[in-house]
Amino acid sequence: MGKHYNQLEKEFLIHQYKSNMNIKMKDFCEVHGISIGSFKHWLSQYEEGGLDGLNRADARSPDVLPEGIERTEESYKREILKLRIENERLKKMLCFQS
Repeated sequence: MGKHYNQLEKEFLIHQYKSNMNIKMKDFCEVHGISIGSFKHWLSQYEEGGLDGLNRADARSPDVLPEGIERTEESYKREILKLRIENERLKKMLCFQS
């Protein structure tokens, strides 16, 4: 059984995939150890409800926030923002390497 991704990790991977349409879904999924069916399901959930769609659909997901951080909506928003900033930084690094 592969890694179980939390909602923020799924959102990060979705953005990563959508930011590079030159990559085939099969190759992307293989690199990240995700089945194509699962990834298509994530895409569908995300398109329907964003991060909330991923969250509602996954009851067995581990905690998204690190230990010791209060589980408030504001904390989740900050964590999402951190991941989005990191995603943008990685995209810029890839652009400069090309």
